[in-house]
Amino acid sequence: MTTKPLLLGSDIFGHTGRASGHPLAWPKTAPTLDVIRSLDWFDPEQYLTGSKAFPRRLRAFHDQGYIDAAYDAEARQEVPPDIRLKYGLGSGDNPIFPGVIERAATACGVALKAADLLMDGGVVHSPLGGAHHVHPARAAGFGYFNDLVLGILALRDAGLTRIAYIDLDAHHGDGVEAAFAFDRNVLTLSIHEENCWPFSGTESDPSYRVYNYCVPPAFNDSEMAHLVRHAICPIVEEFAPEAIVIQAGADSLEDDLMMKLGLSNRAYFDTIDTLRHMAPRIWVTGGGGYNPWAVARCWAGIWCVLNDRDPGGAPAVAGEQGIIDGVLQWPTVCDPPENWLSTLADDPRPGDIRDCVKQATKTLLHS
Repeated sequence: MTTKPLLLGSDIFGHTGRASGHPLAWPKTAPTLDVIRSLDWFDPEQYLTGSKAFPRRLRAFHDQGYIDAAYDAEARQEVPPDIRLKYGLGSGDNPIFPGVIERAATACGVALKAADLLMDGGVVHSPLGGAHHVHPARAAGFGYFNDLVLGILALRDAGLTRIAYIDLDAHHGDGVEAAFAFDRNVLTLSIHEENCWPFSGTESDPSYRVYNYCVPPAFNDSEMAHLVRHAICPIVEEFAPEAIVIQAGADSLEDDLMMKLGLSNRAYFDTIDTLRHMAPRIWVTGGGGYNPWAVARCWAGIWCVLNDRDPGGAPAVAGEQGIIDGVLQWPTVCDPPENWLSTLADDPRPGDIRDCVKQATKTLLHS
């Protein structure tokens, strides 16, 4: 069994083309890996790179016609109207630019590698993944291939019979839920902002181990802790998973630029710290997040947690620089407060546990 957590990444996310002005252009993965690898206690032997999945591996979930259309769109750098309508390629959410399909295939290759590495147990963190909206024949939500589904299927193919998928992204993990909605051996649980795209995930079906929790705006750390203690932990404990897959999209943070939730990254750290002790195999991925500073601090802090390090301590960046100085060049999305530059951990954001949260927690657990 692997004794140290493993970090999976790829340099492709740092040098491929961008869709200018689009959220896909905002750096997330490369800055996260830069911060993690700059920590003075980081062991380079824990870092492994992944290669892209070949199209034949993508067929485990995706339709051949869709795969062909995606690669053709990247090669031509254009999408005919009928292909755009049929597959969602080239839409506003899923533009085509140089390297975008190769990036998506690389995230899938990393997912397959994560599944292989976890066979004997252990912990894997792959922040470049998390395309939870993609369906077998449709791009969606800034995603082109569903690395999460492919990784879970690989775990299943290797003989695991109970896999829990926990989605912390502010958006419902509709693609993953749909893939396993009638598979009692895969539990899916999504915590997401109510009344927001893709406007799904409003109901649960415990008979098929599908759980959804729509949270109100300004959802705070106290409410998240209440949900973890009174719903998530009992559900996961009863299921007794052999592996837990955690999609850690960082758009549920209060510092996110697009969503309306109010979590500090400490809520992520505490949740993942709890879940990592509930199965012998833990795979944590990235996902959404639209403030590059907040995302990289959150995902780097998760790496600290997985290594039994306190993200709230000194950032311990090699040398005498702060987290940013000499390490990253991030776009100025706003004037960063001092704590963004000096520590990976936010101040806690506690609050009242609203009646709607208490009631929904009971409903989720007893539905």
